[in-house]
Amino acid sequence: MKGKLFILIAAAGCFLLVSGPAFAHHGSTAYDMTTLTTVTGTVTDFELINPHSLISVKVKGDKGKDEIWTAENDSAGALVRQGWTRDMLKPGDEISITGYRTKNRANLMRLESIIMPNGQKITPQR
Repeated sequence: MKGKLFILIAAAGCFLLVSGPAFAHHGSTAYDMTTLTTVTGTVTDFELINPHSLISVKVKGDKGKDEIWTAENDSAGALVRQGWTRDMLKPGDEISITGYRTKNRANLMRLESIIMPNGQKITPQR
């Protein structure tokens, strides 16, 4: 009996040890959570996918060159439950996205809100 209990506890401990990193990627350590960044541009792609949905926007950069910015969002399932649909953002739509940019200064952000073409502000519920 003690042997089975020990094996069960050891197996549970191993599971927790191995599964810890799987949950770690949902943190915000990759993002500069002290400063919001807003960019305005044209939607090039909207992927309502797992594990994170992505919105890509073509933006005029500081030097006049086009840049692609990507906003990472919640999972498709979470967004669908909030009323998001695959066709709510279409290539060519003019939108503004606001979020927390990555610390490495890539054109990637954790989405906080979108201003839609009709002026409606959408904020994912977390």
